[in-house]
Amino acid sequence: MMKIIPLLLTGLLVLTFTSCGKEEKAAAPATPAAPGLLVAEVILPEKSNLQQQSTSTGTFVAEDQVMIAAETSGYLKRLYFREGAYKRKGDLLAKINDAELQARKQKLTIELEYARTELARAEKLGELQAIRTEEVDRLRNAARVIEADIAVIDAQIAKTNVYAPFSGRIGLKILSEGAYLSPGTGVAELLRLDPIKLEFFVPEKLAGSVTAGDEVTFTIPASKDTFRAEIYLVSPTLDADNRSLRMRCRLTNRQGLFLPGGYAEVQYDLQNQGNSLLVPAEAIIPVLEGQKVLVVANGVVSSRPVEVGVRTPEAVQILGGITERDSVLVTGILGATDGMKVKAKLKEAR
Repeated sequence: MMKIIPLLLTGLLVLTFTSCGKEEKAAAPATPAAPGLLVAEVILPEKSNLQQQSTSTGTFVAEDQVMIAAETSGYLKRLYFREGAYKRKGDLLAKINDAELQARKQKLTIELEYARTELARAEKLGELQAIRTEEVDRLRNAARVIEADIAVIDAQIAKTNVYAPFSGRIGLKILSEGAYLSPGTGVAELLRLDPIKLEFFVPEKLAGSVTAGDEVTFTIPASKDTFRAEIYLVSPTLDADNRSLRMRCRLTNRQGLFLPGGYAEVQYDLQNQGNSLLVPAEAIIPVLEGQKVLVVANGVVSSRPVEVGVRTPEAVQILGGITERDSVLVTGILGATDGMKVKAKLKEAR
């Protein structure tokens, strides 16, 4: 028994020294990095071919819209339309009472007939030199004055008829037959709905990025389809209320799907200025003021605020803030701070 105990003690000592030797060998390869030095990968931004897009709220506007009104006063004798009816250009829409004008015209017509009879008699006497020439001229002038008075009455009678200035659909009726009208008093609206206009606004900062001839896409609540239209008008001035540029498109509306005052969600492309870049999505850091990236220059990290554009699952379009010569940090971002020294290497493309 006494011989076994020394042997056990010797074995334990051998095992203890062996395990300590292994721990020292395992820890030997780890060498502490220099304090404050970050080892990370960087990339050089690539030129972007992505087209930046933006959205706006659009409103439909009738191609033509006018209030049906009379040029003269009087009571409304008759209406020749119903609400919602389609009328062609030149159709009679309303009639103002013209009884007094017709009576005056009839009186002048009788006077004109008598004046022409006297003039014919005087001209015969003038041929016989039985009357002075001045008398013949007076009678001729009197007949012409009456003719002019009749022309004035005809013009006044014409104003009592209200015709459609263009083909379109009648809106809500405002007044009924028997109402007294003053010049300019509205009776109903007339709207041309085919074609129809789509109007939307572009912010002032994007002025020049959207031009006439550009194509836009839009959706409406009444349909799941996506529609296309072409911009035909870019307002030369900014709207005073919202400091934005007014844009208008014109599109066919044969099915009556688009209605004046209706809502549309408009999406349009912005012209690529040729100076946008692409960086990986993981390089973008959200901050309170927007977004930023970390750039490595001369082995030191610095923050750069950037303006972002189109996003894809892998990359983000940069519209400003960096150049294609800047080295953008893509790894070690969480531990990097401004002024930190970094040992950077270029990330290999996949």
